[in-house]
Amino acid sequence: MTQHDNNTEHTYQDFIKHVVQTEEVWGLTKDETWATSSSSEYEETEVILFWSKKEGAAACAEDEWSDYTAEPITLVEFLENWCVGMYGDELLVGADWNSDLVGKEAEPLVVALDVVTQLKAVGKTLSFDQYDSQEEFEEQLIEALEAE
Repeated sequence: MTQHDNNTEHTYQDFIKHVVQTEEVWGLTKDETWATSSSSEYEETEVILFWSKKEGAAACAEDEWSDYTAEPITLVEFLENWCVGMYGDELLVGADWNSDLVGKEAEPLVVALDVVTQLKAVGKTLSFDQYDSQEEFEEQLIEALEAE
């Protein structure tokens, strides 16, 4: 693993810990359009960018995103609507990319499972809207990932 890969993975792990702590994720939006980038790993795949802090999102609001604003998403909404929906749309999560648009690209269900694992590690339980429990959400994530 290169130093760049180590830094990217460390940034990703910090993203997971911070969103669990704050129960909030940030995106850049303008008129219902969210900031996306082309994947550097997979041809013809889009990455929707998310940040653990408002400042991280705001730092990327330049060039083609100069008129975008940082908008918070609750962690439950991120998990239930974004991660699950992005999986169905074959999109990737870009977690805490820097202003050079460099960062980890991750499968949305893997991100969701990493968040649930961190929730359990710190003894937190979220109340889901579309699932009976955090455990049910986790079970469905695992089933979907094993089916791939």
